[in-house]
Amino acid sequence: MIDVNKIEKLMSLMAKHGFDVVQAESSGEKISLARNVSHTGVFQPQVAGYSPNISHARSSSNTANISMESIEENEVSSSAPSKSEPPKETKKQPEGTTITSPFVGTFYRSAGPDQAPFVELGSRIKKGQSLCIVEAMKLMNEIESEIDGEIVAILVDNAKPVEFGTPLFIVAPAK
Repeated sequence: MIDVNKIEKLMSLMAKHGFDVVQAESSGEKISLARNVSHTGVFQPQVAGYSPNISHARSSSNTANISMESIEENEVSSSAPSKSEPPKETKKQPEGTTITSPFVGTFYRSAGPDQAPFVELGSRIKKGQSLCIVEAMKLMNEIESEIDGEIVAILVDNAKPVEFGTPLFIVAPAK
């Protein structure tokens, strides 16, 4: 059962420390909160390390990953990368608008195993068109396009788990 007090404490920590994303986990319970996260690929979490009470994540937005136990102790760590770490090589991705997963679940490219995918690489799409399904807690949620354009990248394999904010597609705006 969701503990509203924990969520309120997380929201308070977000405001106090200026975090845009907070992810907390404890004994199988996982909570992800986000604010000010654009759909242009700004938030792409990459776990860099873990300690029993606090895990640190690197991303281009201000992020905190904490355990539920640390909520009680108000222990929070910023996700600023260490200066001693060498920068990781990043693969050049096509330019466009990144469509991200609005929640944790399983990504499906089609409505069923024997059906064609909603979209393919190079597909021309319209705003409101279904792009995929993210199954969350046995509910099939269709993810719709936010813009008119062309699919220039499909970033997740079919039937793979996705987290909140996981980039799914890159869409080049219609010209």
